[in-house]
Amino acid sequence: MRFLARCCLAAASVVLLQSSQDFHNRYREPDRERFVVRPGITLTVEYGSDHLACQALIEPPRPLTYAQEQVPLMSSEAVSEVLDEVAPDAVRGKEISTAVFQSGCNVARTTDYEKVSIMRSTHTCDPLSHEQDVRTTITFKRDICPKQGK
Repeated sequence: MRFLARCCLAAASVVLLQSSQDFHNRYREPDRERFVVRPGITLTVEYGSDHLACQALIEPPRPLTYAQEQVPLMSSEAVSEVLDEVAPDAVRGKEISTAVFQSGCNVARTTDYEKVSIMRSTHTCDPLSHEQDVRTTITFKRDICPKQGK
């Protein structure tokens, strides 16, 4: 009887765990995915109904539930590489404007292009550090994508 109880409990716990494929089969394609693109850097992409990117977020890896704590900084060079992979110059279009907001060591630079808007946040207290990036948001300007702030 003891063996039977262990067997069935083990089988029940395996049935409760679901794979990515199980979720895709049940709920279809995701509207958002997160990828580990470099050590210490993730890329979260939100898709439109046409399954093409509407927004992308480059940030350090975090668990789904996390407390507001000191965010680790990312390699600025690696973030630039990922940014160029996700939104190369040819995709951005002509630069329209740039705005910079600085508060202490924190700098947020928003560059608006014809086809995308890029907001890159950095922490620049240590100017010699190669790791200054906090997060970068890329918003693709496509009619099918939800407008920001709505």
